[in-house]
Amino acid sequence: MVIVQLKGGLGNQMFQYAAGRCLSLQHQSPLLLDINSYDAQQLRRYDLDCFNIEAGLSTEADVRQFDRSFLRKVFDRLLPAHKRKMYRELHFHFDPGFYKATPPLYLKGYWQSEQYFKPVEEQIRRDFTFKTPFSAAVEEKAVELRGRESVAVHFRRGDYKDPEMLRVHGIVGLDYYDAAIMQMQATVPGAKFYIFTDDPEWVRTNVPWQVPLEILSGNLTHTHLEDLYLMSQCRHQIIANSSFSWWAAWLNKNADKQVFTPQKWFGIKERNTKDLIPAAWKRL
Repeated sequence: MVIVQLKGGLGNQMFQYAAGRCLSLQHQSPLLLDINSYDAQQLRRYDLDCFNIEAGLSTEADVRQFDRSFLRKVFDRLLPAHKRKMYRELHFHFDPGFYKATPPLYLKGYWQSEQYFKPVEEQIRRDFTFKTPFSAAVEEKAVELRGRESVAVHFRRGDYKDPEMLRVHGIVGLDYYDAAIMQMQATVPGAKFYIFTDDPEWVRTNVPWQVPLEILSGNLTHTHLEDLYLMSQCRHQIIANSSFSWWAAWLNKNADKQVFTPQKWFGIKERNTKDLIPAAWKRL
């Protein structure tokens, strides 16, 4: 059995599931999700039940076998990382030792690189299809987005304005978006830009672009799931420093897609993000 601890918002949960799913498939071992971290908090919730994932939920007894005594934990830390049954993320960039770990296993980390699930990426794409159809209006817009040179632009501001979140993540400045818009216009003739954001009023007040543009969040879309779906249906993406829009870009099936991403992903400097961004995407 492979148990993966889920924490954070939808984008984080998707990375954690994908890493666990990869190991469970490679070892033909059941995958269980530990969602206990959501019992005591209100800001985030378990969100993966919107997808066609293949995983159960762990019980307290399942998790308890990995939550060992103090002495056992000390002994575990003396073992090579891949032999530990509580496998913790060692650092933010890709850890090749991940693929040496064998079940039974408890995964604890964020696992924010496609290298943790690259061997099973087509299965991950199937898993991250939505169970329930969206409204007729949303599906009609999806057809429009797939049929033209549509560019999803994601602004994430809401929770990042919290002082601690701002310290860790930072908010991407308009200069990044200005540069990305210019490059997209130069390389994608006829591009139309579709805005997705948790702060549409700020966008209306502060975004000065004289380009074909439509704000979908708060107008057509009213949930984060609708936003994720429609962002992924656009042919190109300008993403924020957000795992949420990272996944929208990754799930985009357009073989010729252009994806722009901020050069600086975090406000703090100690995290090495060299493996976070796929090679074909462009950092600005």
